[in-house]
Amino acid sequence: MAKRSDRRVDSTQRAERYPQNDYEEGNALRQFSAVPIEQPEELPEERPARRHRTAGQRARNAQMTLRFLVATVILSAMMVAIVVGFLCLKERITEQRRNIASLETQVNDLKTDNDAYYNQVMASVDLEAIRDAAMNRLGMQYAGKSQIRYYDTEGSSYVRQYQEVPQK
Repeated sequence: MAKRSDRRVDSTQRAERYPQNDYEEGNALRQFSAVPIEQPEELPEERPARRHRTAGQRARNAQMTLRFLVATVILSAMMVAIVVGFLCLKERITEQRRNIASLETQVNDLKTDNDAYYNQVMASVDLEAIRDAAMNRLGMQYAGKSQIRYYDTEGSSYVRQYQEVPQK
C-alpha cells in the first residue's frame, strides 16, 4: 500500500502522479492507478547551500526588520507631530474666527448706538432757537453783499488767512 502524505497535493500534481486512463464518465468515482509516478529526488548538494542561503537571508531579513521598524517609528512620530500641529493650527484659526465674529458684533452694536445718539442730538437741536438767540441776544445779522469777498484758490480747497482782509 502507498504511503499517505500529510501535505496537500493540488490537482496538477495529482494528475502528474496518477495517470487518469481509467476515468469513466458518469456518477462513478475516479479510479487512480495504485502506483504513483516517481518524482526525481533533490540533489543532496543543493540542500546545504540552500540552507546556508536561507540562514543568510534570515539574518538580512532580521536586520531589515529592525531598520524597517525604526523607520516606521520615526515616520509615525513625524506623522503624529504633523497631525497635532495641523489640529493646533485649525484650533487657532477657529478661535480667531470666533474672536473676529465677536469684534464685528461689538462694532455693529457701537455703530447702532452711535447712530441713535446722533439722531437724538440732531432731534434735540432747535435751529430756530439758535437763530433767534444769535440775532436778538448777540446782535448778529446776516452778511450783506458788500461784506462777502471771494478769493481764488490755487489748487487748494481752502484759504488760510495770515493778515487782515483788505478793504475796497
